[in-house]
Amino acid sequence: MTVTSVKAKETDGVGLAAATAVLLNWNQTDVTLRSVRSLIDDRLPPERIVVVDNASELEAWHQLRDALPECYLVRLDRNIGFARGANIGARVLSGDYLFLINNDAFVHRPGSLASLVRALHRDGIGIAVPRVLNEDLSLQPNVVPILSPLVALLRASGLSRCVPNRLQPKWATHWDHSESRSIDAANGAVMALRWEVWEQLGGVTERAFMYAEDIDLFWRVRALGWGAWFEADAEFVHLGNTTSGTQWSLAQRAEVVGSAERAMLEDYLPRRSWRFVIATTRFGYLLRGLVYKLLRDERAAAIAAGSARGLGGRANPKLVSTAVQPEIEVLPPRR
Repeated sequence: MTVTSVKAKETDGVGLAAATAVLLNWNQTDVTLRSVRSLIDDRLPPERIVVVDNASELEAWHQLRDALPECYLVRLDRNIGFARGANIGARVLSGDYLFLINNDAFVHRPGSLASLVRALHRDGIGIAVPRVLNEDLSLQPNVVPILSPLVALLRASGLSRCVPNRLQPKWATHWDHSESRSIDAANGAVMALRWEVWEQLGGVTERAFMYAEDIDLFWRVRALGWGAWFEADAEFVHLGNTTSGTQWSLAQRAEVVGSAERAMLEDYLPRRSWRFVIATTRFGYLLRGLVYKLLRDERAAAIAAGSARGLGGRANPKLVSTAVQPEIEVLPPRR
């Protein structure tokens, strides 16, 4: 079954006909197709969607190719991770706005893409994110503060839960996500950027195979003088861990994330600050791991231990994007 077309004239006039969406796929054809269909149902023309296939098995690639004749498809001969794949996809089709969307994220509220574009029309806003929900439609908190020594101390001590809701987005991660507002950063299952900001950034930093590239983007957007926005009128469901779950356990994934975050902190904070942030955050994870062990929650204890290992060690060589240039095959829309 192929994805059906939505013509540009059927969009709601906020610029979706000049927006580009980039998604990455690795042996997750059904999930990726569900995400693409949700974008088209939300009035993004299929010819504005770029799906980058990170060297899926041949059968999965053929399924993707046959189901998406009206989208741009990019076939890579090796899995080069998220950052490099996103950059390659964005180079295929320029526009006025760019959506970077995890392949396991699906539009939930109609008009969400248009709401994100309207958010980018706000003065000085360069990047915007939607409200994110779990599959059971409970909130999946995505707005986070930029890590600093004080933020790390609040989180490690557990005092972050005591921070008033109105201060949460800046100092902690327990905000109720009830209203649209300016933010510092967010975990980016879905991100919308002005294209001029994307060009100023030069794309996603290709520091690691995957993880931490979303917070890195917010850090760099802010350094360029642009603001970030949380748009409560845009809602996506995000499954989470669908691709990495086929490669790593949750504890291994936590180590991967911790390693990527450490590399990012070393790049952006003064040496004394990043050492304090890492040491404090590791202590918080180790303390939580001990509590989980006492509660006989071995799964949670293993995840906390993985996070602590990732933050404390050198970057895992498997996480660093290889400099080898992949072979790239681009299939333009065929209808």
